[in-house]
Amino acid sequence: MQQTGSTSVAEADARLALARRIMAVAGHDLKQPLQLAIMSIELAAHSGNGALAERRLGVAQDALKRLNVELDDLARMSQVDDRLTPRIRPTALGPILRDLDSDWQGLAEAYGVSLAFDGPDIEVLTDRAMFKTILRNLIGNAVKYSERGGRVSVTARVAGSFVILDVADEGGGIAREKLERIFDAFDRGGRSDADGGLGLGLHIVRQTAELLAHPIAVRSIEGEGSVFSVALPLAAPAGRGYEAPARQ
Repeated sequence: MQQTGSTSVAEADARLALARRIMAVAGHDLKQPLQLAIMSIELAAHSGNGALAERRLGVAQDALKRLNVELDDLARMSQVDDRLTPRIRPTALGPILRDLDSDWQGLAEAYGVSLAFDGPDIEVLTDRAMFKTILRNLIGNAVKYSERGGRVSVTARVAGSFVILDVADEGGGIAREKLERIFDAFDRGGRSDADGGLGLGLHIVRQTAELLAHPIAVRSIEGEGSVFSVALPLAAPAGRGYEAPARQ
């Protein structure tokens, strides 16, 4: 019994330490929409075209709204029991993809990258806010590290009792010898420092995925791009899918 008690305490301590690390770096999530808002406002200020300026201000407004949502998510995550206990429940995937599609098109446009979403409108077992944290970081990295004119795709597919969600980009890829460290804090897998980030995004992804018990994997070929995959338990039969509307 003593050993069992010691093991439980050790597991609780490890879980608490993991939660604290995630909360310590979660502010990284907030940087991207703020940067997008600043960039859009600056572009609008220097634009001589009223329609273009209005469009850029709209992008800034959307980014600030997303920042507000992420602050709400962070506050919610900090208030739950055990500091960061996932609320695993049946969660519709379609609305999450729709939200992310709306949230990230402005950033993709600013980077000159096309962003497409596609997946079945089904339910998965996850914590909605924490799962969106994973996707925000994967999508943000994919967009930032893609070449102008490139494409980022977010797709979901059913595989047995799981849903596999892939975030694929056409960036420079990651060297094989760097893949083992790609999820470490402050490691960019040899990518450029030009974005000014701290290399925390994928660390947040791995730590959050561990809390949710969602396996994550990466495939990458230098010069061709990368695919990050997350597996979630399926909660309901497949329904009508979500496909991003055609854009002008």
